Amino acid sequence: MQKTSTRVCNTLLMNVPITIVLCLFAQMLSVWKGQVESFSWFVFGLNCVVAYISATIVGLGIPSVPLGMAFARKCGTKEGTLPFALLLNLIVNTVFTLFLSIVMTFVNVYLLAGAPLPAVFFGVIENFIPIWIVCYIVSFISSPICQKLAIRLTT
Repeated sequence: MQKTSTRVCNTLLMNVPITIVLCLFAQMLSVWKGQVESFSWFVFGLNCVVAYISATIVGLGIPSVPLGMAFARKCGTKEGTLPFALLLNLIVNTVFTLFLSIVMTFVNVYLLAGAPLPAVFFGVIENFIPIWIVCYIVSFISSPICQKLAIRLTT
């Protein structure tokens, strides 16, 4: 079992690449959809702050790693193997992406753009899969690095 300080440090470290990539990619999705005027460095910065805080709450409040580990074991994979890591990340990334997609779409579509509430629902549905794929790749690559760094910083 991991120490609480290591878990907290790992969560804080992991949220940096996830937040930056999520916010950049979401902004790029808007640009690709022909909404070039929607890109703003101010909105990007605001999104990073909101996403980081939201990701920290999710990371510390929802036991996605234990759930992912249980799922990977249930699928018959062994800890420390690539299949285990892929299945673990499947659950962890899905939890984070689901919550962050809802929060960030609500902030950008409803609060900032003033669109009606149903637009949030459709925005989440429209953007979930591409954001999930990008965040899965980033979290899979950065997770072992952040974990090792968190262990070093807390021992």
